[in-house]
Amino acid sequence: MFNHHLTASEALPIMLAAFERYKEDPQPSSALKETIESLEQELENGVYCIGYQLEDELVAMSKYKWMPNALYFSRLSVLPSYQRRGIASKLVDELARMALAQHKAFLQCKVRKIENGNIALYTKLGFTITTEELYTNLNGEVMAIVSMEKIIQ
Repeated sequence: MFNHHLTASEALPIMLAAFERYKEDPQPSSALKETIESLEQELENGVYCIGYQLEDELVAMSKYKWMPNALYFSRLSVLPSYQRRGIASKLVDELARMALAQHKAFLQCKVRKIENGNIALYTKLGFTITTEELYTNLNGEVMAIVSMEKIIQ
């Protein structure tokens, strides 16, 4: 079951748990710096959070925002104990359904270039890499990222 309007306090624990595995990376994910306050500020400025529940437990979430011709999503997060069960795919499918209902042509996301597993997952789901660039994250670190896009029309 999907919840299309998660609050910051609902979404943040899922995100932090999912991104915990990046804590010891040479360049830890800036998702680990997010707070209830920073997420609430985003929610006040056009960002939404969608969640996926199994029974009564929230097990996955993603941030998303509407762009002129696309739905852009970020921080797609699945609790570690629920990963590799197709939940990320279900979340992406729901985002695509939502985008199509709003007559958007694409789903878009950005992925750290070193995250081969994430790039492989999105490629399997029909995304292609459209650009590569250097990006300064919330930690102030410069890293290579790829923009990925899936045509949904």
